[in-house]
Amino acid sequence: MPLLIGGGIVGIVLIGLLVFLGIKALGGDEEPEANPTTSQSGEPTGNPSTGGDNGSLGNATGQAKNATEKLQGQGFQCSDLFNTGQGAHRGCFKYDGPTEAEAVFQFSPDGTIIGVLVKSENEENVNNAKVTFDAALQAIGNDTFGGSEVKKIQDAVGTGQKSQKVGSTWGEFELRNDGDQYQLSGGKSGSDSFELPRKSFTTTEDQLIAALKAKKYVCTSSCSKQVGKYGSQRIYSYASKGEGIRSLEMSSSGDPEDVKQALPAAVNDAFGALKGDDVAALKAFVQAHNDGKSYASYVAGWRVEIIANNEDSYSSSRISISYETFYV
Repeated sequence: MPLLIGGGIVGIVLIGLLVFLGIKALGGDEEPEANPTTSQSGEPTGNPSTGGDNGSLGNATGQAKNATEKLQGQGFQCSDLFNTGQGAHRGCFKYDGPTEAEAVFQFSPDGTIIGVLVKSENEENVNNAKVTFDAALQAIGNDTFGGSEVKKIQDAVGTGQKSQKVGSTWGEFELRNDGDQYQLSGGKSGSDSFELPRKSFTTTEDQLIAALKAKKYVCTSSCSKQVGKYGSQRIYSYASKGEGIRSLEMSSSGDPEDVKQALPAAVNDAFGALKGDDVAALKAFVQAHNDGKSYASYVAGWRVEIIANNEDSYSSSRISISYETFYV
């Protein structure tokens, strides 16, 4: 099965990526489980059980160091989900107007990259999505797979097929071309993925809904309030029945001035009802990035995405918090 990392880039990914990536569902009691081949544990420089420091990078050498530096040179912001003596999981994210991209990879202690996902999308201009995809692919692939293997992947992209597998001397890749989105995932032959932290808050959905109703939210599939004449603020969560919340989304849309007030209010309402060891760190990160720009980062073992869409007459912002998933 292709490498999948989630919780997504615009519109929730993951996907494809599919990267997030975090997987969200609107109903049902079960959510797909992360199913890596082999789990790894060890003394942390960033503990897999907690995710390490907020939005920070641990040590990296060799292929991982080279890939990180090249991606950062292209404007990607990188952070580690965890980084231990046994290996690391790193994500690099970029927002450039309507183009959204990410390059997520796992690597062993000597920096050898053993799993990778590259994704780029642009609903307005597919050529810009491809340019960003090619640049990120080369940043990771030239040292990791080799230039000839990178060209093989690029040639496969050029065929325009929706989905195909591409073999290489490094391993097998799954390639997706969805018109406005390009995605590549794969794992190194003979290597196993690292198990990712299985995150949840202690607060259940029922507890969150009760707290939001007390603040005059109307709750159906999500909890919402009207904002201004035509806008809204919304809080959505997912959890298995009776268990702690696994993913959380806060959003606001409407008149730009209304959104500036409504989104911080939704953040305060949601975090005010949440309980768990990571709540303070997550809230601090979200509040520190309340500048109308888009971001993605790993914080306290969670994947956090802040997506802003600002226009003169209409604005929308969405904050999603989910645990990362990774399949090989």
